[in-house]
Amino acid sequence: MSRTCKTFWLFVVFIYWGCHISAQKKSFAEGYIIKKEGDTIYGLIKDRSSEPFVSLYTKVRFKEGGRARTKKYNPDAILGYGYRELHFLSIPLRAESNFFRLRYYSDAKAASVFLKVLATSEKLMYFERLFVHDDNNSIDAFPLFYRPGSKEMVRVTQGIFGSNRKRLADYFSDCPALVKAITKTNSNIRTVPELYEYLTDHCKL
Repeated sequence: MSRTCKTFWLFVVFIYWGCHISAQKKSFAEGYIIKKEGDTIYGLIKDRSSEPFVSLYTKVRFKEGGRARTKKYNPDAILGYGYRELHFLSIPLRAESNFFRLRYYSDAKAASVFLKVLATSEKLMYFERLFVHDDNNSIDAFPLFYRPGSKEMVRVTQGIFGSNRKRLADYFSDCPALVKAITKTNSNIRTVPELYEYLTDHCKL
């Protein structure tokens, strides 16, 4: 093989491995997992497939310390994970249909799912449940509020009708100020973060 031919093939191999490593870095992100024992382990993590046909993995992919070997963890195997500015906790979650609407329960006997953490306090946690639209392969989410120690979570929004006011009023019935605020037609609470802030500021949860 001539020197020119050898140089060409070395160039091809270099480009291939360069693209392979670049793709690997793009598909995985620097992050962490929290093991059942409470230890935080850092490495490279991936929880969804690449675009354009996005899907959420039932098991996150993790490379401890950036090593080549990939391990997979389902929500029952770890306490949580995170990468970039995203953080997820493993929560046992059971859904029940009640008059064409789903109710959500934190049930220790149920299988765990990964919920995205938006805000937390000692008395109220704000999560999002991610899901994929079957028709366009895009990731969407709906918000859930959870009062630690309660058996039930409340879905904050419901379908195309917006705020799930009746369920919120039932879930926070011990906060009359909130019930009054969300049932007013001219309520100043227009977004889920605003609702969470109102609850933590005005209600003795």
